[in-house]
Amino acid sequence: MFDKFFNTWDFFALEDFRYFLLLAKKNFKNLTISTLIVSLLVLFISLNLEEKFRSKATLVISPDESNLVNIDEAYSIENIQNRVNNQIAILKSEEVIEYIIKDNENVLEFEKLYSSIKVNPITRVFKKKKNINNDYIKTVLKNNFTVSNLPRSDVLVLSFVSNNAKISQLALKNIIDSYQRYEVDTKIQITNYANSKISERLKELALQMQEGEKKLAAYKKENKLVDTGNVKQLKIKEIQSISNNILESKNKKQQQESDLIAIKAANGDVDILLSIKDLNGRTEISNIKNNLSANENNIQSLLLIYTTKHPKVKQAYEVKKSLKNQLKKILGEVIEKKVFELSNLNNFMNMSKTNLENVTEELRIIEEKEAGMLIFQREVESSRKLYETFLQRVKETNEAQNLQVSKLKIIETPSLPSSAFAPKPYKNFISALIVSFLFFYGLVTYREMNTSVIKTPEAIEHMKIPQVGVLPKVNNIKKGYHILQMFLEDNESNFSEAIRSSRAIIESKFEKNNSFLVTSSNPSEGKTSYAFNLALSLEKSYKVLFLEADIRRPSVLNSFYKFDKEILGLGEIISGTVELNSTIFKVPGTNLDIITSGAKRFDMSDVVSKDQLKKFFDILKLEYDYLIIDSPPVQPVSDTLILTQSVDYNLFIVRSDHSRLLSFMSSVKKVQNVGAKIDGIIINDLDTSKDSYYYNYYNYDYSSYYSKNT
Repeated sequence: MFDKFFNTWDFFALEDFRYFLLLAKKNFKNLTISTLIVSLLVLFISLNLEEKFRSKATLVISPDESNLVNIDEAYSIENIQNRVNNQIAILKSEEVIEYIIKDNENVLEFEKLYSSIKVNPITRVFKKKKNINNDYIKTVLKNNFTVSNLPRSDVLVLSFVSNNAKISQLALKNIIDSYQRYEVDTKIQITNYANSKISERLKELALQMQEGEKKLAAYKKENKLVDTGNVKQLKIKEIQSISNNILESKNKKQQQESDLIAIKAANGDVDILLSIKDLNGRTEISNIKNNLSANENNIQSLLLIYTTKHPKVKQAYEVKKSLKNQLKKILGEVIEKKVFELSNLNNFMNMSKTNLENVTEELRIIEEKEAGMLIFQREVESSRKLYETFLQRVKETNEAQNLQVSKLKIIETPSLPSSAFAPKPYKNFISALIVSFLFFYGLVTYREMNTSVIKTPEAIEHMKIPQVGVLPKVNNIKKGYHILQMFLEDNESNFSEAIRSSRAIIESKFEKNNSFLVTSSNPSEGKTSYAFNLALSLEKSYKVLFLEADIRRPSVLNSFYKFDKEILGLGEIISGTVELNSTIFKVPGTNLDIITSGAKRFDMSDVVSKDQLKKFFDILKLEYDYLIIDSPPVQPVSDTLILTQSVDYNLFIVRSDHSRLLSFMSSVKKVQNVGAKIDGIIINDLDTSKDSYYYNYYNYDYSSYYSKNT
């Protein structure tokens, strides 16, 4: 039920507070009476409840000193939060309360204070007299005592609630004193027990340590071992060195092989050989290249002065030839050297790999022996450390036995409450007034909103679909008039003006030469009336075609207008039995063209596709400024889902106080599931009478306006 309520609430436009004020005004009497009854009842009950007093104290739990060790620390490590939680559990434990009950003076003090409490008449009537005994005091102490920890600290806040201020203070003092006595007594018992257990363990550890030392000595003697640490480190460094040499040689080998492949591909071409980095970077080759470049510059300079046959020019050319021969010779020597270096690298890598395998095997043997020796060493060392630790604990626990004190430090002693913290009669009255009003107002709102029909435009504003029209409810139609052509017959009515407003919105939001489908969830929601009146309003300024697409259940158009020839329409066009022009008729007295559903009846989705319909509508748009299509409702048939995919814009009619919300949501979902969308919503049949919330929004006396201007 509540899920349904909140879903409905989401549909409502929270911005329009006038609706809520109207709803409150409508139910003001009932809301006021109900709220006052509940609030006065709460006030009466609060005035007759027992007063509650709260005493508070603040403590801090100090951590144990590092030199005072008990058995808990010997076997476990607790963080701060765990330690505080443990202390809270002890404070609220039965043992601490027992310390209070065992003290007869405490019990007598409690009985004296309880006997002095004054009980109001109503409490005396409805509650039995309490028998103050040890069990009752124990129950009260347990149920009314609370402890809280300040976040990320050791500070505890203790509180005790009672119907007497002195009892709450006394109870809190006794709990703190009992906790301190319990803590000290417990520590003494623990240290005594720890001392005996540690002594027993020391004897066992001494024997284990002696046995371990014997096993270690025997293993060393059998394997002829001394300290293997230095030998192992030397072997590891040797392996690292060999591995680095292999890696470095591998990189050099790859470079040499790459260079030799490039040399082979050069096939003796000097220019290509010089592009190889290693050859080009050698000093002797670089020097010859520089000489060649200088000689070439010299030749170019000489040719500016002399001919090629001049002795100086000839001499320069001979120098150039000599340098090139020298370059080729050096390149050949370098290439032979690189081949030799590659062979040496291969031999070196093979030797290094063999050496690496031998050293690795030697290291493995050393590690195996060392692993066996370490087992015995760890056993001896572990036994020795445990022995030393427990020996130290024996000394410390002997000292701690005589130094036990409580870890509890009191920051604020238990306070004596000066006034009761509960009940707060007048605060409760105000709270009840507010809460009960909101509750009853929520019920009223739920009753108004949680209906199965859509009553207001706000109920569907959450859909984020533009509202392109609001049509007022037409209660009385003049004799001889029909709602289907109200715009034509009663041009000055509120309904006609609403059609004009809707037309203006459509003209501003959507372009001309487009198709507009008008549909609804179910029949009788006003889609045909709106579509036809919209077409009548548009034909005043544009060329408009009205298309009746409900083939299975034709609207009143076929019977309302009496045409003087056989009615042919969309059914015949789809079946291909007639030409388009023979199906277009004029609405009498207007320039509006109309194509009816025709005489044939069939399931549109079985005989035509969305692409065929879209092409048909595109042809009509070439001739008309606006194509208004009156389609079947979404829920009963599947034809509309085909049509919504074929048109440019889909307009949806919702009839106020008639259209069902779930049906509307389902219809929108169906349209969205086929890849189409709703481009505009029209609210039809909205109550805009004087008593309605929407009177000032949508109801105007257009007839008087027109009369004043004529």
